[in-house]
Amino acid sequence: MRIGAVGQRWFARGAAVCAAGVVFAGCAVLRDWSRVVPEDPAAAIDRAMPTIRLADGSVLDLGLADWMEHLAVPGVSLAVIDNYEVVWTQGFGVAEAGSDRPVTPETLFQAASISKPVAALMTMLLVESGKLDLDVSVNELLTEWTLPADDPEIDRAPTLRELLSHTGGLPRGGFAGYDPGADIPDLRQMLDAVPPATNPAARIVRPPGEAFVYGGMGYMVVQQVLTEHTGKDFAELTEERIFRPLGMRNSTFAQPLPPARAEAAASGHNSVGQVLPRRWRVQPGQAAAGLWTTPTDAAVIAIETAKARHGRPTKLVSRTVAEWMLTPHRGHVALGWMRPMAAPGGLFVHSGANNGYRAYLLMHADTGQGLAVMTNADSGGKLLIPIIAAVAEAFRWPARPPRPLAPGTRLQLVDAVHGAEKALEDYIEQRRRRPAAVSPEDLHNWANRMLFNERFDDALLAFRENAKLYPKSEYAHLHLARGYLAAGKTEDALQSLERALDLAPGLEPALRLRARLNASGGGADP
Repeated sequence: MRIGAVGQRWFARGAAVCAAGVVFAGCAVLRDWSRVVPEDPAAAIDRAMPTIRLADGSVLDLGLADWMEHLAVPGVSLAVIDNYEVVWTQGFGVAEAGSDRPVTPETLFQAASISKPVAALMTMLLVESGKLDLDVSVNELLTEWTLPADDPEIDRAPTLRELLSHTGGLPRGGFAGYDPGADIPDLRQMLDAVPPATNPAARIVRPPGEAFVYGGMGYMVVQQVLTEHTGKDFAELTEERIFRPLGMRNSTFAQPLPPARAEAAASGHNSVGQVLPRRWRVQPGQAAAGLWTTPTDAAVIAIETAKARHGRPTKLVSRTVAEWMLTPHRGHVALGWMRPMAAPGGLFVHSGANNGYRAYLLMHADTGQGLAVMTNADSGGKLLIPIIAAVAEAFRWPARPPRPLAPGTRLQLVDAVHGAEKALEDYIEQRRRRPAAVSPEDLHNWANRMLFNERFDDALLAFRENAKLYPKSEYAHLHLARGYLAAGKTEDALQSLERALDLAPGLEPALRLRARLNASGGGADP
């Protein structure tokens, strides 16, 4: 097993919970032994995590637990699908940094935008029953509220099909969530941007059907249609029509999360692994981003949809509904799902990103294989694609995605093992080999992490190199100024600010920082 010292500690205290419901240490108990499932899935996934070959020929070979530690991801939960069934689940790490509460397959996570396929399914069920029409103006469906247009030249409102495919002409949204205990807006307040709502108003800002603009605002309008037509709160409606029929006992759209479920929930963490204040943010934009669930439950939605598309028996989803949801409406965008271009196996996917959480759900409709993965950290996004690639290799999927490693992720991993100088040397070599794959933001984000951890000398090393590699980037010089300021080098900070302003005289952040420095006589908080 390629798990390293960190991994050994985690796996020693962990347990795999298999689909058969039996708890063993690293087990793989299946009802159907004909499936291609490793004897020890956790170890197989661990071995399949991407390796990093450095310029000197040495190899950085880390297990999943080491990736999690180095990227500041306290917890991960997986549900692997084979032959249209969940065949293996496991939690890794802890539900909250600093605690001994392990992530288990029953630990709840915010699924964020994976809420959208569930909301789309709820819509399709009502369309199928004849209660809604997919292709008429939503203003013909709404009776208690009307979706207005910003421009009087826009002569129609979008349809449900356009809203579900992000082509409705609405703004992106901006649903950052609210602290538990704060005033939480209701749906109508969010649609009209009435306090305490902090998002922009739901308004038609471009002709419907003109462009794809991903966002949650269209799904908020869909939620208003659903609640008006059923007379039920969205959480109650989905519990009654989806979660209960499918046996999804660990899923809810209730916002705030009821206290009875809070102990089962993973706390969210920022990009450096700190627990969010009050553990998480409340997400009243339910249809857009309000789902609490587990990978096992989320997998059920994908399995039902894939089985229905192939005419297999299902509990809820018909073949008609599955075809509606999986047929692309614009490019790679279907109704609730994304259909990656030229992807094999009838692939459909959706990702999720709320403050403190990152998640991914994918399903190969033709092969019956898929994966739900959820993490409890902003930096969990860096783990999703490597985990998907490792699962595909470990479970021998016929369609295996590439195993890309983002430059910023590579920087963090090499730094964690070999230090900043080696990481910077490796980055420069990667930039030489693949200049289009890197950007000034890679070094900037890495340096900011080191600043946060008070590694001032290492951070300045990265900031200086960034300004050297990208001398015409005003932001590279601005970030270097902030690095100098954090290290107490005020004169150097002012010189870097002047360089940034030479390149971009109207650069507002640089102007504000220079003004603060001058007003304070040379000292300011970066």
